[in-house]
Parts: sequence; C-alpha cells; structure tokens
Amino acid sequence: MHRRTIVLVLLVLATAGYTRFLSDVHAVPLRKPLTSVPLRIGEWTGIPSKLEERIVQVVGVEDYLLRTYRAPDGFSVSVYVGYYERQGEGDQIHSPRHCLPGAGWRPVASRVRELETPGLNGGLTRANQVVIQKGEERQLVLYWYQSRGRNITNEYWAKVWLVVDSIFRKRNDGALLRFIASVPPGTDPERVARRAEGFVREFLPFLEEAFPT
Repeated sequence: MHRRTIVLVLLVLATAGYTRFLSDVHAVPLRKPLTSVPLRIGEWTGIPSKLEERIVQVVGVEDYLLRTYRAPDGFSVSVYVGYYERQGEGDQIHSPRHCLPGAGWRPVASRVRELETPGLNGGLTRANQVVIQKGEERQLVLYWYQSRGRNITNEYWAKVWLVVDSIFRKRNDGALLRFIASVPPGTDPERVARRAEGFVREFLPFLEEAFPT
C-alpha cells in the first residue's frame, strides 16, 4: 500500500478513535511554568511580551511563552512556545502554515532542517524551516511540534500520534515551538538560519526542564 494511502487510512481511524477515547485523556501539566525559562541565556537578553486574552482563548493553550531574545550585535529571535495540557476537538495546536498566510505573509521557500541538540530528541531535532515574505520584508521561521517526547514536523503525523497516544497512553499533551528572525535585504536566509539555530540550541535545555517527561 502506498505510504500516502496508509497515512490517510490512519487519519480516518484516528479521527474516529480520538472522538471515542477523548474523555479518557488525562491533562498533563508542565513541571515548571514556561516563565521559568530565564530572560538571560548566554549573550542573549529576552524581552517578554503577552498575547491578548481573546487570542489566548482562541488558541486554547494552558501556558505560553512569547519573547524576543536579542544579541549584543542587534540580531534578534522572536520565540513562541504554546503548551497544551490536553488537546480536544477544536482545541488543538494551530499550525503556523495556516496562521501566517492569514497575517499577510506568504511562504517563498521551505525545507526541513536538522539541528544538533545534545540531550534532546536523541541529539538531533528536525524543524520546519520556512522563509516568508510580505512586501519587501522577509522572515525566517523555524518550528516543530514537541509532543510526549516526540519531535514532529509533519502536521499529518502530529494528528496520527495525537490520537494514538490518546488511546494507548491516555495523554495527548504537546507544544508548538516557533522561532522567527528577520532576513535583511540582500542577506542569505541560510546565514540567518545558522544564527537562529545557535540560539535555539542554547534555549532548548531550559525549556526541556519545564516539559513533562
């Protein structure tokens, strides 16, 4: 059977299974609040921000982190981490692929990037790398789903594992991790990606301390 067909079959089964077993899923809280991640990480200094309460309600997160970390030379990375103790119908992780176009940004290039992350995800984290553009502005986005010890970049597999874990592990907690950096005019996005990757490697160990096992 073709791989795509297998995925579609799993998704159909997952949808039915998720509805059936949703009531048995337990909420899994963070070990620490996301605000426990320090504002100073190496050379980076964080500036905290807040989402409007109506947006928090729409997104449905139990906890989130929204900060901009800036290096001494002015390079900055916007960080968003949204954590769900339990996901349900209409209350699940929202994919940036759906949200960004709605804000006027369009993707112009994308691929999966592998980041060396010692001590996390078996030492290698896969992230969706997307270059987006609005007018003359460009930004580089790195994002993935960190769910129940899994590092997931594919939205379809995220849904499959969501339901499999709901049924067999009685939990479906998870988080969206998203990092955004500006791409100045005339700058190679790969150069920006490498700089952002360096920050991500420093940031993740502190975040890992908050996530449940």
